[in-house]
Amino acid sequence: MKKKRTRRNRTVKTPNGALYLIVYLLFYPLLKLFFRLEVDRSEYHPPKGPFLILANHLAYMDFVLVMLAVYPHRLNAVTARKYFFYPTLHRLLPFMGCIPKTQFAPDVQAVKGILEVIRRGNRVLIFPEGRSSTDGAYMGVLKATGKLVKKLEVPVVSCQLDGAYTCMPYWRRGIRLGRLRVTLSNLFDPEDTQRLTVDELNDQINARLSGADSRIPEKPLTLFRARRLAEGLHNVLYFCTVCKREFTLETEGNIIHCTACGNAAEMDRTAKLNPLPGSAVPETIDKWHRAQIAHEMQAIHENMAPIKIPVHVRMPAAPGKEMKQCGQGTLWLDATGWRYEGMLHGETVNLFFPIETVPVISYDAAGHLQICASSNFYMFAPEGGPRTVVKYALIGECLYWRYAPLVQITEGYFGM
Repeated sequence: MKKKRTRRNRTVKTPNGALYLIVYLLFYPLLKLFFRLEVDRSEYHPPKGPFLILANHLAYMDFVLVMLAVYPHRLNAVTARKYFFYPTLHRLLPFMGCIPKTQFAPDVQAVKGILEVIRRGNRVLIFPEGRSSTDGAYMGVLKATGKLVKKLEVPVVSCQLDGAYTCMPYWRRGIRLGRLRVTLSNLFDPEDTQRLTVDELNDQINARLSGADSRIPEKPLTLFRARRLAEGLHNVLYFCTVCKREFTLETEGNIIHCTACGNAAEMDRTAKLNPLPGSAVPETIDKWHRAQIAHEMQAIHENMAPIKIPVHVRMPAAPGKEMKQCGQGTLWLDATGWRYEGMLHGETVNLFFPIETVPVISYDAAGHLQICASSNFYMFAPEGGPRTVVKYALIGECLYWRYAPLVQITEGYFGM
């Protein structure tokens, strides 16, 4: 009598093949038609068996771009745990085989999920920067990436994405039609992952995903329409580099200008900022953002007094439930970390998030600072409105780089 095979319970599902086929047949033609999608596979030879794919992160649609590029291979994507709290995504992400991970913190369950997928012979997708870029610049991988690559001992493929930031900008809602490019290439074989040190692995990953070692021809990925290109950019850029004032920038059409000193620039279809007569501005969004970083770093050096932020708090009643306002109080920020003091679900609370556990604060276009800690997801809305969240999030990031006892991110734009 034959023994019945017992199938071990899977904590991570294999992505649904029928859904993958539907997404491929629907999205690939649309992206080719409306975004002139280019997929370069000239240096990509699909490994046999399981492999790890690493991609830079520019926009919310990046997963779809990578998925289409490697089809018919199905990918288990490592996804920020906070997204599993949203009502629709709470059911969809597990169905897609996504692996939840707490951002910027050791997560044993996430590593177990990755190992489970690899042992099954499947493939894992990771965005090793840990978050999508706020200014279009490459932000550096988490140092733990090299350790994970060594532990898995599987081939590693790189996926460099270009164009998504300007087509699906972080600083405004909606999409803009333009060119997208995906470049796949083999990065490491298992022998490389064991021969190279963790730092060497991270350096080569950074060089590939940032484009520093790219063999892609230098040609701008343009947007197709030159209307309203700059609108919403003041949601990311708040500091005038000429008069040094904050929150005086406004946008209209293709123009961003300072209401205090008149400094102005026009954005073109390649997202370059061209100064108007008599003006002087950084030529790209990421260079302007670096000027903001330098401004905040100097302010921290001169006077690091605790920052007090009156906020309203929203939380989901449970994972997958609607976000609801559940209190208000004060969010404090200093060299030790973030602290919330106030009401939460009718009770007085004092919550502390140490600086070393919050290297980056995510935020959304609606004006929420987001912190995912343990099994809770908090959304703090400053009374100053959506434009202030960029400044507070950036100050928190600057404090991390200055005061964190052990920085766990390789140098991106903070290594300038």
